Amino acid sequence: MMRIASRPLSRRVRLLTALLWVLIPASALAAPSIGGIRHWTAPDHTRVVLDLAGDYSYEISTRSSPERIVVDIPTGAFGCDTGPRPVGDEILHRVRCNQLRRGAQVVLDLKDAYRYKYFALDAIPGKKPRRIVIDIFPKRRGEPEPPPRVAEGRKKPESPTPVAKAPRSTLGREVVVVIDAGHGGEDPGAIYRGHREKNIALDIARRLKREIDARPGYRAVLTRKGDYFVSLARRRELADEAQGDLMLSIHCNSAPNGQAGGVELYYLSTKGASSRRAQALADLENRADLVGGMHPKAGDEEYRLVLNRQLKTNIRRSGKVAEALRLAARKDSQLRANRKVKRAGLAVCKMVSMPSVLVEVGFFTNRRDFQLLTSPDGRGRYARWLANGVEEYFRQNRSTLYDPLFARTDKLIYKVKRGDNLTRIARRFGVSIEDIVRANHLKRGDHLGVGDLLLVVAAEQEPVVHTVKRGENLTLIAQRYGVSLDSLLQANRLDRSDFLRVGQELVILRDGIAQRGSD
Repeated sequence: MMRIASRPLSRRVRLLTALLWVLIPASALAAPSIGGIRHWTAPDHTRVVLDLAGDYSYEISTRSSPERIVVDIPTGAFGCDTGPRPVGDEILHRVRCNQLRRGAQVVLDLKDAYRYKYFALDAIPGKKPRRIVIDIFPKRRGEPEPPPRVAEGRKKPESPTPVAKAPRSTLGREVVVVIDAGHGGEDPGAIYRGHREKNIALDIARRLKREIDARPGYRAVLTRKGDYFVSLARRRELADEAQGDLMLSIHCNSAPNGQAGGVELYYLSTKGASSRRAQALADLENRADLVGGMHPKAGDEEYRLVLNRQLKTNIRRSGKVAEALRLAARKDSQLRANRKVKRAGLAVCKMVSMPSVLVEVGFFTNRRDFQLLTSPDGRGRYARWLANGVEEYFRQNRSTLYDPLFARTDKLIYKVKRGDNLTRIARRFGVSIEDIVRANHLKRGDHLGVGDLLLVVAAEQEPVVHTVKRGENLTLIAQRYGVSLDSLLQANRLDRSDFLRVGQELVILRDGIAQRGSD
């Protein structure tokens, strides 16, 4: 057998080989690896996230008897613990890892019938690896379908509405404040000295809810109640479903300069941020939807007309809310509300049904703020400040609660015809001229052009507020306004034996007037 002597590689070949190894990306050389498996339980679903490294592909399939979801990563391996991970919530029993000859396999053992969705996400350099996200929702047999959501247009509600509650304050009806704790689940927000923004924001949100609920006539709703992910779009949906009057999104701040500190307040801008810092904040907060979110779809021309008018109105009101909060914070020297209110394109604040403000309560990177953020007393101080600011805003802007543009009743879009005027249109649809003027931001003398679109809706009647004077009693006050004593007692949650004090404010509701919630 002939032997061929090997010859050493030339220097040029060796250099070429080395260059090729340098040019080949590391991801192409490394086998796919599952570096971590995480899960969170939300009120309506369970989320499982697989962290991946390397150039990978994946396949997702389902099995029955028992129900399970299977994720296969061909040629993949595990770079994390492969022991079973118990979950034990209402949807997911456990997560199992199988190292097979063909690659890595992750099995989600489910408890009952289900529906699911999944998607893959690119890495966020320096923050998050590549990920596969699986969201699992319960699907019980015989479970009724949720009632359809009614667009604020010409459709009529298809399901009964809740019975009205008697108002508990001089505002005339219950005020709903939606509190949005920023971040959550796989999105921790800022991390500083072992403290995570998502946890501090949630604790402040819970404290704020208790403060709001304790005030007569107010009720608070949380967009998240635990450590789980909620997309920015879903946060807005939850606020709408709660029929909120205001939304506050709670966050913590940070800056390269440790001297930067104090409260910082933002509301929506549709034309660009008010500063570079505001734009940077918007980019950072909006990135939260990179872990999976949905974007609202545009409707027809008439529907957009209502939404655009609502959005413009709420941007103005959001600025007033932010300023009311800033002034309230200035009453507490520890909060240091010396910064101007700013505007940015924040997705979570793009609410058309209510004003919304993003609140950066304090800076992790500031020594004084850090002490407040990481102490129960400090977080309680933030909550009390926000509750006081909210109450002051509605005390000064009570009429916004009765704006026909935001009335939760049917809205009709009417196209102006030749010969129309405000009086004829109001008479035709059984509403007042003032209702049309307010809903469309008109003046009584404005000219109506043929083809103009008008929003026609009847407003809720704003209650009269009476301040008790010396010598007055419940019977005399009821007689003065021509209402029954029972109506006066119910509206103010009083008993016949209750003592009135001078300066006390009472709500006067005309008998038979429907309150919000009885539309």
